[in-house]
Amino acid sequence: MLLAENRNIKANFTLVSNISDGFIPYISVLKNGSETVNNEAYKYASESAFNKIWTSYFSSKFNSYSKDQMDIIATLKDFKLREQAATSIGMSLLTGNSKVNVEAIATIHVLVNYHGKDYENQFEIIASDYNESQQMKSGNNYYVVNQNNPTQQKAKLLESCLNKSIIQFENFLRSVMLAHKEKE
Repeated sequence: MLLAENRNIKANFTLVSNISDGFIPYISVLKNGSETVNNEAYKYASESAFNKIWTSYFSSKFNSYSKDQMDIIATLKDFKLREQAATSIGMSLLTGNSKVNVEAIATIHVLVNYHGKDYENQFEIIASDYNESQQMKSGNNYYVVNQNNPTQQKAKLLESCLNKSIIQFENFLRSVMLAHKEKE
């Protein structure tokens, strides 16, 4: 949000989330391309986080006392986690080593009305990270060591994805402002 410029425009914004707080889809993809979707694997306060981050952006980067106004409707359409295996099941069984790429994916639709003209865009934001785990045996006990804490990594990716959505919106808003200046 620090990258976004301050605007002397009053933002009349409405935030809508098609994803409520609670479980989000978790898609697991094997190296052979086989996908498994689990809709009850991870919980996240999707709607709350979306509203908090975007409200913070609008309240800090727009001037609520300006006479110049802009109507904005931002909708969180989809929000999910995707984990893609970089090692095959056979290799993981043989070596005990498993490598994955973890992604948080959000789809956001925005509708902006500025000086009577409508501008619309939908964008997909992806935040990704790599993780590696090693299964080891000590006596009769097996344990797994991870490069990153998997739960913490997923939470950070989801938050990062929403923060990146602000940057995407800011880029879209620049084009709206540029199109408006060209018409003047």
